Amino acid sequence: MAGIDISKCLVCREQRGEVVLPGGFLINDDSVVAFHCPPVPGAETPYLGYLFVTSRRHVPSFAELQPGEAAAMGTAIAALSAALKTEGAERVYVISVGHTWPHLHVHLIPRWPETPAEVSWMNVDDWEGARRGGASEVEVMTLQLRTRITAN
Repeated sequence: MAGIDISKCLVCREQRGEVVLPGGFLINDDSVVAFHCPPVPGAETPYLGYLFVTSRRHVPSFAELQPGEAAAMGTAIAALSAALKTEGAERVYVISVGHTWPHLHVHLIPRWPETPAEVSWMNVDDWEGARRGGASEVEVMTLQLRTRITAN
């Protein structure tokens, strides 16, 4: 893409392995790369089950995807959502914003059963009792989810 320095794009850096992703990739093919939200130094520990589904190609939104890429993104989102539900999520929120990094990335955010009803979808990862974990817990979650998606 003209004007974009993809060497600085966080999503591209994650795909190239320049960012530590405990447990590695959930999906890694010609169209899609998916992974668990990694621990970030100086930030709150990750919300367990918070996943990113990214386009392999550096495009800003769904509008720029080729039909096969769009199909692969949809298939990955469905498979990972099903895996999260198998792990116990009541719902999986699917969000694509792309404001900070202009590289298509979809957020999959589970709502775990212990989340109080009054906590909105926008805050399921931000309430006091939210499931959080460091690198080892993220790795365990990633391995469990990878087992779920490869079994289907």
